[in-house]
Amino acid sequence: MIKLSVVIAARNEEKNIQKCLESVKWADEIVIVDDMSTDDTIEICKRYTKNIFISDSGGSFHKNKNLGIEKATGEWILSLDADEIIPKELSEEIKKSIQSSEISGYYLNRKNYFIGKWIRGCGWYPDYIIRLFKKGVTKWPLNIHDVPKIESKDKVSYLKNPFIHYSYSSLYQYFEKFNRYTSRLAQEEYEKGTKVSNKNFFLFFLIKPLFWFIRKYFLQRGWKDGFHGFFISFSSGLVVFTTYTKLWEIQNNEKS
Repeated sequence: MIKLSVVIAARNEEKNIQKCLESVKWADEIVIVDDMSTDDTIEICKRYTKNIFISDSGGSFHKNKNLGIEKATGEWILSLDADEIIPKELSEEIKKSIQSSEISGYYLNRKNYFIGKWIRGCGWYPDYIIRLFKKGVTKWPLNIHDVPKIESKDKVSYLKNPFIHYSYSSLYQYFEKFNRYTSRLAQEEYEKGTKVSNKNFFLFFLIKPLFWFIRKYFLQRGWKDGFHGFFISFSSGLVVFTTYTKLWEIQNNEKS
């Protein structure tokens, strides 16, 4: 039988990770990489697997995802976050699909929930991403926006049944992650050599944030999701604004 390893990277996910683990306990192996959690995440994980590794990602969460892939012993990898769930229909489809010798990876469709609501607009659905792949074929790029890719298109296929992503359960959780996320994005822009100046001031602080709001709310029909859609669209622009504000601060600190 072909062996499947589920790899989960987590940090302070005591409220979510048990549901995730319950949904994948049928797998041959579960590998957890914990990012220095201070809650009961690790204790919960111990009920499901002995393959638990502690690693300080230093803000680069994808490093821990790749570490989990390295530690896994399965021929196939199912890469998940702690707030994601694999429904029974998808688990059965996965078991059958990994028997194929022709395919190296599969796109899985993600149903994203935001504070209890399934979001169908804002570009959130359908949301196909490669999460199931043969070990050694791909890995997570270190940039925060990037996702796994497989260059040979004839080696990639799609699964029908979606998996569930409970992205945020409260505004408190959202803004807590918002701060870390924008700080990481600002650092990436700084390392790429992006500069905030009087010449591009309006581009970074007005035009780009407005573009992202219009794209999410109107072009990708965020308005269909009511206030949830408006908030996601507005906060997408706010992410851009805050990222460049933090980049401006990094530049000023460098000068001083």
